[in-house]
Amino acid sequence: MKKIGFIGYGNMGSVIVNGLLFSGALKPAEVIISTRTEYKLSDLKNKYPEIEVVQDNSKTASKSNLLFLFVGTSDVKDVLEEVGEFTSEDTHIVYISAALTMENVERTFKGKITKIIPSITSEVFEGVSLICHNSVVNDDEADYINNLFSSIGNVKIIDEVDFDVGADITSSAPAFMARIFMEFARTASINSGFSREEAEEMVIKTLYGTSKLLYEKNVGFAKLTSMVATKGGITEAGIRVLDAEMPEMFNKLFTVTIEKHDTIKNKLKEQY
Repeated sequence: MKKIGFIGYGNMGSVIVNGLLFSGALKPAEVIISTRTEYKLSDLKNKYPEIEVVQDNSKTASKSNLLFLFVGTSDVKDVLEEVGEFTSEDTHIVYISAALTMENVERTFKGKITKIIPSITSEVFEGVSLICHNSVVNDDEADYINNLFSSIGNVKIIDEVDFDVGADITSSAPAFMARIFMEFARTASINSGFSREEAEEMVIKTLYGTSKLLYEKNVGFAKLTSMVATKGGITEAGIRVLDAEMPEMFNKLFTVTIEKHDTIKNKLKEQY
């Protein structure tokens, strides 16, 4: 029987593989993995002895109908060319590079392609994975991928044109949010007797509680704001500052990230 292959086992690849195995969405005996840094797989192999670990990508490709590429964006083409003769019309390629268009990938691999932008939050089985399938992927194949990723978080099927901003909202956002609240905690500690560690702990616990209110109680951003910021109160005064300063900051953020997406896309187009 064909297996489900994984080429590469970096930060995001390890999150996805471990999540799929832990959730039971994949059985260890179904999995074959190859990576340039094989020692990284020692813990995974000890935990799931039935996983097949090999030294070359061609063997992973030859034994797999579904092949995940968890390599760097600049390495995708090289890997596709490396395994090309070991793939078939039944091979389904899945990759996770935001700026690499499926049109470019199709120049090297003319078959079933799925593009996924996962989130680091999948490590705790939360967040959103963005998914887009090309026209060659049939409904059953698409459903299988969608269900796999539903086991480690939420799935949103989108048009490829929306990947840039979508990736900012889901994949990049944990870093953006962490940076924003790190600065919030730092400034709070400067203006109080709290240490930075104490301020960060309070912010993290408050952020966790806020997220639960927004998600579990379906409160919504606007309603939650009005629930806390009473008219003429202290919170409302702070909200006015945020209303004045944040739009420009976030407009600049999206301008910069979208420009970066475009720059990388143009460079990748030259490679393909």
